[in-house]
Amino acid sequence: MDLQKTTLPCYIHRSLFILLVLMTVLMLILNLHIIRYDKYSISGSDSKWRSYPTPKFYSAMRQKTEPRNLHWTDRLLQCGYQNHSFTSEERSEGTFLMKMIEWPTPPNSAVPFQKSSDPSRVRFVILNSAKTFYVGDQLQVMLQMSDFDGHPKRYGGDYLQARIHTPALKAGSAGTVVDNENGIYYINFNLSWSGKVEVSVLLVHPSEGIQTLKRLRQERPERVYFKSTFKYRGNSETTVCNLYLPPSKPLCNFTDPRTGEPWFCYKPKKLPCSARINHFKGGYEKNLLIGEEDHYFQSAINIKRPILPSSAGYIMVEPSPHAAPPLGECVQGQPMVSPSGFYYQDQWMSTTCNIHHFDTPAKITGCLHGKSVFLFGDSTVRQWFEYLTEFIPGLKIFDLHNPKNIGPHLAVDLEHNILVEYHPHGPPIRFNTVSSQDLHYIANELDEIKGGKGTVIAITLWSHFSTFPVEVYIRRLQNIRRSILQLQGRSPDTVVVLKTANVQALPGDVSLYNSDWYSYQLDILMRKMFTGINVAFVDAWEMTIAHYLPHNLHPERIIVKNEIDVLLSYVCSSGNK
Repeated sequence: MDLQKTTLPCYIHRSLFILLVLMTVLMLILNLHIIRYDKYSISGSDSKWRSYPTPKFYSAMRQKTEPRNLHWTDRLLQCGYQNHSFTSEERSEGTFLMKMIEWPTPPNSAVPFQKSSDPSRVRFVILNSAKTFYVGDQLQVMLQMSDFDGHPKRYGGDYLQARIHTPALKAGSAGTVVDNENGIYYINFNLSWSGKVEVSVLLVHPSEGIQTLKRLRQERPERVYFKSTFKYRGNSETTVCNLYLPPSKPLCNFTDPRTGEPWFCYKPKKLPCSARINHFKGGYEKNLLIGEEDHYFQSAINIKRPILPSSAGYIMVEPSPHAAPPLGECVQGQPMVSPSGFYYQDQWMSTTCNIHHFDTPAKITGCLHGKSVFLFGDSTVRQWFEYLTEFIPGLKIFDLHNPKNIGPHLAVDLEHNILVEYHPHGPPIRFNTVSSQDLHYIANELDEIKGGKGTVIAITLWSHFSTFPVEVYIRRLQNIRRSILQLQGRSPDTVVVLKTANVQALPGDVSLYNSDWYSYQLDILMRKMFTGINVAFVDAWEMTIAHYLPHNLHPERIIVKNEIDVLLSYVCSSGNK
């Protein structure tokens, strides 16, 4: 008994000692992991990205939010991206970008519809309307948002679009919205022409509706779904595909080995994954809204509804007493400004460089002589291919036996040694049937281009990413930007042009999948991520807001013509001839 009493405490002490040692080692490992994680996600962000300015639109926004529990890459890892593929700079950049696009939220998570924004009860006021305005001055408009009871709202977050225009001159320019986050909004315009200038303001979405759009983007990214057909030796099966699929059934993993961009399909029951032959849009999920959310998406009440003036909605502008300084040629690498330009007599005039107007086939042919033009992206850049091949008689389409509205497409002018190609971007893309052999990621396509002075590359990427978390879009642009920098490193004379997003009509439930607010957020990300990069921009966003024609996902021919003018003004500036 005495022996047992003396040995038992010794056994307990030894066990406690071993346990303490193990706990100490575990704490050291955890601390080292935290230090390494903080190095990338916190200190890197502060030191490398602190100089970024705030976005041009809604520039007064300052959203106070709780710290995020997850790093932005964690969402991507859940979708199948690989952790090792992110550099510390990319991690820090993504953290900054996610913070940059945070949007003000209502003070309460559940706002009764009656207390939401009612554009019919709001009137805008032109400030200093009695003064004499001259070309070159700024015009400012103010409005106080009200609810359906007619009471002024005390918080911001509504999404507005605005323009000034003179119908008789076919002139127009987009405005810059400043949200004071107290229900008051200011809209700034540059006055670029003389005459009677009218102001138009739209409430695109009330702040309460935007909370629903944010929820859908985070919780229901699968609300647009895709399919692929698998075919082998007379047998055929079709399965659902997407960026992320619940692993309820075996999956085919089509992750791109070069970019790491993931894509999955449910495995056919009888066929191998290698039998996939195409990709196409499956459809749109319905019944997405809960509670009162459907009230915030009524086309006749609170989606793209006009806000009227309190009195006269126009001013008279006098010619400037001073001559405007001449503009230089359009060259890559110029910073984006807002407004980036304006229409006058239906022609887009840049505020930073001289836009040439290519009004005849001969002018475009002369500009593109000896050049290869590669167009990558969605159907809005495919419109450029269609415009060029319809407008230039000598540019003949070489039939690749692909559907007209899908692609890829190829056109050549043998006499003038012109090549034009259009390629759709890789998934996600909501096209009808695309051959899986024709579906390539833009970054990979760029890696295969030699480049040089005779090479022109135009890229647009936005619409088909609207239903997915913005982290996916950031990662796609990081991959594309890396390939652009590599291309410019080996061929610095290559012309690279980015076409921004454009606004569109929002009938029915279109907003739930392709809202202008989604596009706007992606657009400011793209602009920021390519700031300081030697590329040019075609500002389709402002070009579609400023124009008198109704908003359309696929802008009308006159707008496309002006987009082409901007593109070719960079291609055929004095430095690129």
